Amino acid sequence: MEARPCIIVHGGAWAIPDILKEASVNGVKRAAQKGYDCLKQGGTAVDAVEGAVRILEDDPTFDAGHGSVLTEDLTVEVDAMIMDGYSLESGAVASVIGIANPVSLARHIMEDTPHSFLVANGAVNYANKIGFPVLNDPLELISEESRLQLEGHKDFNNAVIRTFNTEVKHVNASLNDLNPGHDTVGAVALDSSGRLACATSTGGISLKMAGRVGDSPLVGCGGYANKEGAVSSTGHGESIMKVMLAREVVYNIEGGHPPGHACVKALQNMFERVGGQGGVIAIDKHGQVGKGFTTKRMAWASVNDDILKFGIEPNEEILDKT
Repeated sequence: MEARPCIIVHGGAWAIPDILKEASVNGVKRAAQKGYDCLKQGGTAVDAVEGAVRILEDDPTFDAGHGSVLTEDLTVEVDAMIMDGYSLESGAVASVIGIANPVSLARHIMEDTPHSFLVANGAVNYANKIGFPVLNDPLELISEESRLQLEGHKDFNNAVIRTFNTEVKHVNASLNDLNPGHDTVGAVALDSSGRLACATSTGGISLKMAGRVGDSPLVGCGGYANKEGAVSSTGHGESIMKVMLAREVVYNIEGGHPPGHACVKALQNMFERVGGQGGVIAIDKHGQVGKGFTTKRMAWASVNDDILKFGIEPNEEILDKT
């Protein structure tokens, strides 16, 4: 039976400042519409999530591709993954320098090599081998917002505490009392053939050590897709890896939970177990869409049955009337 295509995207779960709210919402709306248009034209779920994430990677509002943050060595290292839920094939890159659209390089790895994951110089060498664009000046990826963000963080530990509060556990704090920050982007989609896919891309955390890899490119952590559901994660990478957040959301879906509840349940578990915060988006095989986040804000947008919805505040869901 032909499925009704749908897509949901996120622009990162973090303490998005007021000055970036409009740009963040507009960015995820454009990305969701791009992916949905692809699906309506007969594209696969993999096509849709790649296209949507590329829109976000090209938008300096987000910490992925253009707009990525700097490492402590003042370099730009990006990570990304993509996964086909039908075949369970995946591709990923990490600690890659000079790649503006790592999600597309990850797809090449998934489809055109016997491997699933290439890192650092190996990934760049492969990009050069196949003629994939590599920037002469990797710092072209830095946005003005990233430069200002860098000035506010004296070191990585300070950046983590300020953005995720993972080392500050308040006994009586609720999830939303803590106010972390991150800017990973991602998309999940269901195509007309009933196949699911996910993709996630990030520039990481300001002043991370060179070579640091978070959850985003890791299957089961930053993203996961099978025949039951597809998920993309965002938040404190080290916490997400400890609980394999994306896989846990799909596990919850497999257990009969609707995607929204599956997301909230997994995030609650991550907070209780390791004190980590973040956000997730999900779609199940029936085309039900869900999301959840424990940060101050997360920009997201979805399109289902030609209806675009979006939000950025907790419990906010706005029907687009443009």
